[in-house]
Amino acid sequence: MGSAIANAFIDRGHDVCVWNRSADKMQAFQASATQCAANAAEAVSAASLCVICIDDYAATRELIEQQSLHEVIGGKTLLQVSTGTPREARELESWALAQNARYLDGAILAYPREIGHDALIALAGAESTFAAQQDLLGALSSDLRYLGEAVGAAAALDVALLSYYVCTHLGLIHGALVCESEGLSPAVLADTIVDSVPSDVEEIRHLGQALETGNFENPGASIGVYSGVLDRILQQAHDASINAEIAAFANKLYKRGMAAGFADQEVVALIKLLRRDQ
Repeated sequence: MGSAIANAFIDRGHDVCVWNRSADKMQAFQASATQCAANAAEAVSAASLCVICIDDYAATRELIEQQSLHEVIGGKTLLQVSTGTPREARELESWALAQNARYLDGAILAYPREIGHDALIALAGAESTFAAQQDLLGALSSDLRYLGEAVGAAAALDVALLSYYVCTHLGLIHGALVCESEGLSPAVLADTIVDSVPSDVEEIRHLGQALETGNFENPGASIGVYSGVLDRILQQAHDASINAEIAAFANKLYKRGMAAGFADQEVVALIKLLRRDQ
């Protein structure tokens, strides 16, 4: 991802100084980058916008301490696009401001191949800082989404989206078990999911609006309906002697929703149960 970011800036004709913890990865930039720095401090010194894209915030803080970046970051803008949590974003912003630097926190919700094109990149931090860097950051994507001055917002959106993906993956895994148990190729399931994407998009938007407004009435398919669906899913797992852990976990939540009186409400009304558990 770091290489993709550097190349996107280079391709747009910007002066780019690169540094990487791996000397092998630096070799690819010997001919294209304006400068290949000997260390991170040298790279920061050479730039007005400093983009950090490494493993996570812990690695970033380690790099800051090892390379004494506090001595060279003053007056510059630091953009952190490493993976982390909202708390870590707030802590790094506090550090940057204490060094008289400006700070933006970013979450790249895309693959490296999408950088420089239509990668979805969420950004948060002071509006004046974003405005000052917006044109430059346009080299990375045509889809920059500024989420506001609450600096943890980009990391929060990243964690939220990953939560959705993780649960989706679990559903795909159980669906594959069902297919295998009946001699049906899991690839057929995957193709069917892809074909259903247009209607799924509208449903996700509808459910998002329900979560926003708290109006869970008049659902297309209610908690009661999906509770019955889960009964059939669990019955099939029992009949086929396949693992039912994923379905059993979902079933527990839906049955709690039924017991709470949410049977006729949108499936996302289950969030009311989880809020109570906080």
